[in-house]
Formats: sequence, C-alpha cells, structure tokens
Amino acid sequence: MHRLMSSCNHVKRVLVIGLASLSLNSLANANETQIDTLAYVKNHCVRCHGEEEQNADRRFDTLVADLSTKETAEHWQEILDIVNLGEMPPEDEPQPSPEETKQFVSAVTRKLELARESLSVAHEQRFRRLNRQEYRNTIRDLLGVNVDSFDPTSSFPADDRVDGFDNLGEHLVLSDYLMQCYLEAASRSIGKAVQLQTVVDPINQILVANDFSKRRFLFRPEQNFVVNPTGQYVDVAHSHPDRARLHARRFPVAPADGYYTIRVKAEGVNRKHPYPPNELKFDPDEPIKMEIIATDPKLARPGVGQNSSDRIVATIPVEDHAAKVYELRMWLDKGFVPVIRYANGPIDFRASLVRLVKKFHPEAKTSNWLDVFSTEPSEILDVWISDAYEGPRLRVHQMEIAGPEPRDITKVDLLSDPTSKSLHPFLYLAFRRPPLDSEIIRYETFYRSRLEAGEAPKTAFLTTCKAILCSPNFLYIETPPGADESDDKVFRVASRLSYFLWSSMPDDQLLQVAADGTLRDPDVLLAQTRRMLEDPKAEAFIENFTNSWLHLNELGSMPPDPQKFESYYDRQLEPLMRRETQLFFAEVLRKNLSIDHFINSDFTFANRYLAAHYGLPAIAGDDFRRITLPEKSLRGGLLGHASVLTATSNGVETSPVTRGIWVLENILGTPPPPPPPDVEPLEPDIRGATTIREQLAKHRNTATCAECHRKIDPIGFALESFNPIGSVRLHYHDSSGNPIRKVDTTGTLPSGESFADIGELKQLLLKQKNQVAKCLAEKMLTYALGRELGFQDRPTVESIVDELAERGNGLRDLVELVVTRSVFNAS
Repeated sequence: MHRLMSSCNHVKRVLVIGLASLSLNSLANANETQIDTLAYVKNHCVRCHGEEEQNADRRFDTLVADLSTKETAEHWQEILDIVNLGEMPPEDEPQPSPEETKQFVSAVTRKLELARESLSVAHEQRFRRLNRQEYRNTIRDLLGVNVDSFDPTSSFPADDRVDGFDNLGEHLVLSDYLMQCYLEAASRSIGKAVQLQTVVDPINQILVANDFSKRRFLFRPEQNFVVNPTGQYVDVAHSHPDRARLHARRFPVAPADGYYTIRVKAEGVNRKHPYPPNELKFDPDEPIKMEIIATDPKLARPGVGQNSSDRIVATIPVEDHAAKVYELRMWLDKGFVPVIRYANGPIDFRASLVRLVKKFHPEAKTSNWLDVFSTEPSEILDVWISDAYEGPRLRVHQMEIAGPEPRDITKVDLLSDPTSKSLHPFLYLAFRRPPLDSEIIRYETFYRSRLEAGEAPKTAFLTTCKAILCSPNFLYIETPPGADESDDKVFRVASRLSYFLWSSMPDDQLLQVAADGTLRDPDVLLAQTRRMLEDPKAEAFIENFTNSWLHLNELGSMPPDPQKFESYYDRQLEPLMRRETQLFFAEVLRKNLSIDHFINSDFTFANRYLAAHYGLPAIAGDDFRRITLPEKSLRGGLLGHASVLTATSNGVETSPVTRGIWVLENILGTPPPPPPPDVEPLEPDIRGATTIREQLAKHRNTATCAECHRKIDPIGFALESFNPIGSVRLHYHDSSGNPIRKVDTTGTLPSGESFADIGELKQLLLKQKNQVAKCLAEKMLTYALGRELGFQDRPTVESIVDELAERGNGLRDLVELVVTRSVFNAS
C-alpha cells in the first residue's frame, strides 16, 4: 500500500526532469520546431517543481540536461510517452495549445533519434551466466542425467528476480560461495553420469500383500489404518501424508538408475459408504486415487511418512470394487523404491474412527480400545474395528517391478573413453561451440598434469571434465569479454535461441546449422525456431516466461488463510491455478492466436476441481481440458485466472491498488513509480473510512497521490469481483462469513471512459491493444535477451509492435519477430 499511494507522482516527476533537460540544453531548433522549450517548461511545470515547491521531490529549474548519458535520454523517452498519452500537464495547470505540444513532441522526438545514434550499444558485448533452471537443464542435456530426482542446484542460492525475471545478466552475480557450489555440482553431476554407465541385469519382482504388511486386524483406532486380513490384499484407509505408505520391504532398492515398469493391481472399496456425510472428511463423489511415489528409504523409516526425497510420479484413479492392473513407467534412482499412498482418503482419520465406532460399531470395542499404549486387545472379539469399519479404502493386491530398461548411452559415451582425445567433443558440447586450439591445449595439459600427479586415466579425465564445467565458457550463456576469441559468432545466436525457447543448451541439429553457417539465413533461423517450439523442451519457455511475465512465481508466497479458504488446500488448487495459465498460454502460442486473448477470451483450461472453484459446469476427472466459457463469464482472459488473482492478494484480503498496479505493469506496461519516503500508507484522516473505496477516495485528496491513483484504482475496483483466491463474489463478508456490503466494481479511467464491471473494463483495455502489444513485446524481448531493455531498444520494440499488428497480433508471430531482430542476432 505504501508503495502505491504516491505512485501518482510518476508522471510529474518524469515530466519535470525531462522538460527541464530539454529547455536548459536548448534542444529545439527554433527554425525547425518554432517552439521555445524553456517557455513551455516555465509555463506548465515551474509552479509545482521550482525553487519554492518540489512536488514528487523534483525540481527542474536547476537541472542541466546531458544527452550523453542513457539515463537522461530515458527520461526524455518517458516524457514523450506521457505527453503523447495526453496525461501531462495536469488538468488543473495552464494547458498548451495542441500546436505547441505538437511542436514540442517533434523536437523531443528528433533529439531522441539523434541520441540513439550516439548512444547505440549495438556492438556492445552482453553476457550472463546460467540461472538455476538453465544450469539444471543444461546438465540434463549435456550428461543425460535425469533431473526429476537429481537436482545439481539444490545448494545454489536463489537467483535474484527483477520485475519477475530471474535470467537478467546484470543481476546474476557470481560469488565465491556460488563458485564453490559449482565445483560441488560439477562433481556430483559427473558422478551421476558415470553411474549411468553401470550395466545390471534387469529385475522382475512380484510383491504380494504379505510383503507390504502382515497386520491382520486393528483393535483400536489408529491413524495408520493398514491391514492385511486374508493375506490376499492390503487395505489403506487414510491419506495423512506423514503416516504410513505401502512399502514392500522384500524389494531392497532399485539396482541402478533407469526407467522401470510398475504394475499395481488395485481397487477402491466403499467409496459410497453408509455413514453420514459429515462423519468423514472425504468426498464420495470423486474416485479413490492411488499415488505412486519414488523415494529414498534411507531418509526415513521405510513405509512411514514423507521425506525430502519423495517424488510423486503418478496419481491414478482406481475403479470401485473391481481389481485391475494399473501400469506406469517411472524413473528410479539407484537405491530408491516405489511406495503407494492413498492420495485422497480421510486425513484426520483416528478422530473420525473413534466417533464412528462409538456410534455405529460398539460391538468392536475392547476394554482397552482407546488405550494408545496397549499392544494387544484385552479381549478376543468376533469383529475387530478393522472388520467393522465400512468407510473408503484403497485395496492393493500386488505390485510388479521390472527394469531398468536398456538406456540410450549417447551422452554417457562422452565420458566413457578416458583419453585426451575425448576432451574435444566434450568441450564442443559443454561450451556450445567449437573449442579454440588454446582451450584444447589448456585442458589437455591439465589432464596430463593429473596423470603425472598419480591419478588413474579415468579419474584424471573425469577431473578434467569437472574443471570444464567450472569454466566461464560453460557457466555463461554469452561468454564474458576475453573468454571467447572465436571470430565465428553464429554459435552465440544458437545458444541465445536455445536458452530463450528451451532454457537449455542447443541440440545437435541446432549446433549443426550453426557450424555450417546456415543459421545466419533468416529462413533457417525461423525454421529452427518453429521446430524448437514444437519440441517438448519448449515447455520450459511456457513455464518460465509465464512465471516471469505474470509473476506466477509469487503464487503461494503469501498463502491464503486456511480457515477462510479451506478449499485452496483441500483441493490443492495452487498448482492447478498455475497450470491453467500455462496451458492457456501454450494454446495461444501453438495456434498463433491473437494476444487479445490475454485480455478477453471465450475459452480456458480446467479440470474437475478448478471448474468447481470457478462455478463452471462440472468436469469429470483430474485431467485438464479446453472448455468454452459460458456467455458473459468473468473468466475470459488472464484477469479471470485464479493464478493471477491469488498472486495479487495477500492471502487474507484483496487490494484494488495491488491488482490495479499489476495490470498497469504487466498488461499495459505503464508501471507507477515507488512512493517517496515521506508518504505514509494511511493518513490519519482516512482511518475512519468504512470501505476500501472510501479510503482510496480520501487518499486521493492528498495532492501527491491523486494523479497516479486515478490510473490505478479504477482497474483494481473492477477486479474486486474476485476474492483472494479468485472466486467470484458479489458481496464482502465479515470475519464470520456473513455478507456485509455489495461489491462495487464500477470505475472511470483517466480517459473519461466508464465501466460497470470487469467485462466492460476488458472491452476498454482491448481499445489499447497497441499498448498491450508493446508491453508484451518488451517482456518477451527482455526474457529472450536476458537483460533489461534500455533507451536504445525502443525502435526495436516499436518495429516489432508495428509488424505484429500487420500480421494479426499472433503470439507465435511475436516469438518469430523477436528472434529475427538484429538485437537478438547481434554478435
């Protein structure tokens, strides 16, 4: 809130600096523009930004412009944008004539063009290191290791995020600690890759009920309801994550890394139970689900509780009262085991079972049935609690484990020949370009020095490979100055393209077209771009770019109140929210749909839980599917996605200011500045207000806050249609959940256009599609280049936006326009 309340000063502050610079530097040629820029500034800005008064802490009468710096030029660009939008001078100040403003804009535009020429950085070398995600993916593709369960970056410090992006070179610093992490990660990664060379005889084991548990009955209520009454099957009746899972102790561990086939014969029992609906915290309308987890049994007692190595491989709905074999293919690291869990059963199970036995099964109570210390029943009964209980259970008959499958050892071959001759292909792939002769000599010399130190040939070779993985030529996507002496820069473009679309190294085909020089051909570059977008590895672009652009990485950083928003946790909505947005973006990309869909659309993606959360017609199953939204639905476009709405809430309540700023920053690309330090979040005279709208109305009475809140608040009011987890609401509620007042979603934009609700606001935003396209182009170019855009990039962005409009504003077209721009292909 503090940041937002004085954001209105942004326009004034920028105008003051820029106009002062223009006037004092006598930029305008009177013969060319016929305008006195100093008079323009004095007439429209001095009163509020002069010696006696400095609104927004800005004073222009003493400032001197210097066009030799990018900072000043960027201020001018902001001024030009604001004047072109008609937002300055303020309405209560003397207004220049349209002709005077036109001449002023002409003068500024001309000087900006000249400044770009003199401040051009087209030939400036840019470089940045791999972030954590890029490092992990590169190790995967270079060494062939499976990073689903092995994370070489687990000890790395978090990468800094700037405006949502964690791949900006300027902020990816290299510390002594991180260098030590690289050394350890290189050692672990090489060791993991060498482990893949191990050849073992495949196994095929069938594990039956007695291998999972030999407990035949329960005489007291227990959270760990796992019984094997007949020796033919095992029943699990709870889903508490910290309690027992089914682990067959007769199966030692996976003998080697690899893919295994798992077949489980299972069924659901008593999903439709005879107890009252509120007696068990369980949804009888959804199928019983079996979860398969890969885990390291050394990190916890086998079969008991979750641990840090757990990796959920599959969640499988099972049929009721019909034993079937369910088959899946899963990766197991050496030493790991598969365990089975009842994914959606009752959680607080012991308390529920106590109540049920008291009410419905008194015949199953022994004298010591509630004594948690007794290990044997005090009496021998005909019916035990485990027999009497008629609630839902997951029933497992047997599990078969077969594997590992024969492996593709193409990548492993890189490390299989421990001689100096093998260093060349490893260097080529690790550096993502042909190694220089000097580099080959350097690492061959290092290899020989290890031999001379007494290391065995294989050990010396692997030590040299570890050293290569600590080289700047591996750690940096675009290598630091002096690290690359090669004259052929086309490999830079190949790396830039692959880290843009895959967050990983180029594959063999991309390296080949770089090696033969054809990647310089725009048609070849486009063909490679289209091929790479069709590759499954492009999922990295979908996930990482949407996380960055829309700040989805902040989803879950302020968890919703578990008492107010119980469904958020019961239905595990957070990953579903994020997945909806990713699938939506992927669909717009795959079909090259207009980016207008991000503002308003007639479709989205949902599964059973998300559809219920949205109040949409019921969908069967956990799988996401594309659905057509009902007419006049509020869900169309990103502003109706629960991921965005939850990420812009604080977990307890909503803020029109926070959501309004999110739209300005990420949809329109006109972010307000942070507030000056002298503006408090709430002034004393507004603390008696009874609604957020009244609070903000009083806040806007403060001169330093009014202008920006005119832009922020109306958009935020429209988004008050949604609560902190994105459910539609018509009323605000008190702490007891009772409605207290109707939600008012009306607003008026600074343009004077009014709207009644979010639907009408979207139509007004669609009128600003050029601004939306500019914002998205800037975000994508930032992500693709791995750096913040500057003053010199404005012509590139404008050319992309213009051509994108000519081509129909398709999202895939935007990707292609980014990769074919000279700034992307500059060496």
